[in-house]
Amino acid sequence: APINPSDYGSWFYSKPEAYPMSIGKEGCGIVIVADEESSCPVGTKVGFVTDGKQGTFSEYLTLNAKTGVFKMPEDVPIEDCASFMVNPYTALGILDTAQRTCASSKAIIHTAAASQLGQMIVRLAPSKGLEIINIVRREEQKELLEKIGAKHVIVAASVDDHKVWKAELQSKVNELGAVCAFDAIAGDMAGHLMDVLPSKGIVHVYGGLAGPANGLSFIDLIYGQKELKGFFVTAWLKEGGPSRMIPRMMAAGKDVNAGLKGPDGWSCTQFCDTTMENAKEDLLELLAGKSTGKKLRIRLDNAV
Repeated sequence: APINPSDYGSWFYSKPEAYPMSIGKEGCGIVIVADEESSCPVGTKVGFVTDGKQGTFSEYLTLNAKTGVFKMPEDVPIEDCASFMVNPYTALGILDTAQRTCASSKAIIHTAAASQLGQMIVRLAPSKGLEIINIVRREEQKELLEKIGAKHVIVAASVDDHKVWKAELQSKVNELGAVCAFDAIAGDMAGHLMDVLPSKGIVHVYGGLAGPANGLSFIDLIYGQKELKGFFVTAWLKEGGPSRMIPRMMAAGKDVNAGLKGPDGWSCTQFCDTTMENAKEDLLELLAGKSTGKKLRIRLDNAV
């Protein structure tokens, strides 16, 4: 099971009365018990999401085969499917939202773009006909994205000292005609993004790495008719009710499974393996190093 930001966020902000706490929202494994009519018989490789009562940081889970279990490609090692849901479906949701709400534009801004999610978006965007203006913190992150095909990468080493990189960002927005941004940082970054977007531009916030959104201009909001919105992958999946959710899930699953094949597939994740015993120490070390290149994966099969 992967450790997603929402997982360690649940732990970090938890209160004593919340314990014992089940953590982990997605994972992968092999079915060991199933009823005779199940679409996922014993031995099937599956990815799964929890029902909120159980956590995926567990050796065994009991799940509804119709709503919580997804067949994974037979020719892909099952451990490589651990992060099949949160990041890949978020990538699909972000690009779909951009295409529908910002139809006049073929480019979007994406912050924290060297993350595993950011790398997925870079690989997926060309098939959706979109250009990505990627914002990262360090030169080595720019190099990482350029190696996988990114054409537009801006290094914002400091949000406070923003004059140089913001001018570069404004130039890219003007050149490519971007009218929306997807922001994992919030803080002052939200205001900077809204400032560079044209009239009626939209900033979609889906994370808060820098705390509450700041620096928003009332002039932009009122006279520029710009908007600040939230993006949440679950809300995207459920948008339009069951009649639209089911085909959306089926189409997304097909895209994700195809992208899991091969080391350069768009939905593949680069993992660092850990165990339940070492997970806390490894997570804190990863956070202290401010590394965004890989994701921690808890192995429960004694393979570490």
